[in-house]
Amino acid sequence: MSNKNLLSGRDKELHELAEQYEVAMSENKPFYQDADDLADLADWYGTKKNYDKAFEIAEYGLKLHPDSTALIIEYAYLHLDSGKRAKAREIIENLPDTYSPEAKVVRAHLLLSEGKLDDAEQLLDTIEDKEDLANVIDVSYMFLDMGYPDKALEWLEPVKKEYAEEEAYIAVVADCYYGKGMTEEAAPLYNQLIDQNPYSAPYWFGLARCYFEEQKFDQAIDACDYALVSDDEFTDAYVMKGHCFYQLGNEDAALEHYQKAQQLHGLNTEFIYSFIGLCKVSKGEWKEGYENLEKAIQENEAEETPSPALPNLYANAGLCLSKMGKKRKAHQYCKKAQKLEPKDPESYLIEGRIYVEEGNYDKGIRQWAKALNCAPYADTWNEIGMHSMEIGYLDYAKVAFERVCELEPEFEGINEKLTLLYMTLHDKENFIKYNQKCVHPFDLKELKKMQALMESEDREELATYMQGIIKALQ
Repeated sequence: MSNKNLLSGRDKELHELAEQYEVAMSENKPFYQDADDLADLADWYGTKKNYDKAFEIAEYGLKLHPDSTALIIEYAYLHLDSGKRAKAREIIENLPDTYSPEAKVVRAHLLLSEGKLDDAEQLLDTIEDKEDLANVIDVSYMFLDMGYPDKALEWLEPVKKEYAEEEAYIAVVADCYYGKGMTEEAAPLYNQLIDQNPYSAPYWFGLARCYFEEQKFDQAIDACDYALVSDDEFTDAYVMKGHCFYQLGNEDAALEHYQKAQQLHGLNTEFIYSFIGLCKVSKGEWKEGYENLEKAIQENEAEETPSPALPNLYANAGLCLSKMGKKRKAHQYCKKAQKLEPKDPESYLIEGRIYVEEGNYDKGIRQWAKALNCAPYADTWNEIGMHSMEIGYLDYAKVAFERVCELEPEFEGINEKLTLLYMTLHDKENFIKYNQKCVHPFDLKELKKMQALMESEDREELATYMQGIIKALQ
């Protein structure tokens, strides 16, 4: 499967074909279509992340048309998309047609998945008609899907003059620009495509992605809504809306849209458990956080290939266990995370916090030093400062935030954090210094509330209050 944008007419035809197929299967009736239509239908289901149905269609089609190159190639793509590279290689090596452009593109896809860029390019160079639009688009999307947008543009540039006004050409160029992070160049092209085809869910989604990268979350949600008007089962739009609502601080709406995407096969249950678990952790709801993270871990461990998110799940589950008084298991989970991904600072940051909360400051600071060894950046120092603040270790929060200020004086929110800290530490001179640098200096009402908390000497309550202010500032 290649993640091409379907033109609206073809998408409608395939939607109708899918309905006919499902009715025929439900009534146990034969369903005969030519091989190319069945291959396109399998690809259509694949683009909607319904891989079970896509495999079912491909296998059904191969029973009818066992020698169809189009169906065999689609079957190979489905295995590649599902991470079943060995089976994909077996299928590709037994293709009846090895000389067609489509056969060469799928073979190049396999080579790229194995990291063999030079071999893939040499193979693609043997395609005879390199100026045929269909061939150009197939190769370009193959490179784009595999993370090589520059290589895709190299194929697109020579035919620009001939196809610049073609909808399919504009679509792949827009996707390439987005793939390169060039949202300012991509967005006008998506708008141009929408003018030509206002009912294309992929074009509205392309525009939504640009808005999201530019942090225009409300506009991204609007664009997703238009995509869903065009196709109410467009799973990527539900996922994107979930991301947008999360960024806007509306976790309930985010979860609602993630669950809708899950129902449409766009997200797995592991993601949902992870999302709920991490949200609970951010709210200090440790027991519920752990229960959901543990479910995500179990789902993940059952997979043939563990997710890159697994170390993060272990580390955050460890934090929950620590808060629940299960200190030994908490450290075991942190060690599992560190073993899986020794260069990820997150697990060291969290275990450092756990040690500090246990009163073992030396071990805690050594863990934080390991995190800094992995990522010696302002972001890492900021995380150390936030962890220190959340547990009332304000003296070390000062050290961490001052280091952030040294490394990146314009780091977002750093002046506000230092202002709060120096207020609580009764350092009037530094309080005034950093408050003056704040985008919105603290007013008298806020200062009086902080003063009252300071006089109570309840550092845990003060740390909680300060954390709330900082979260609001972010």
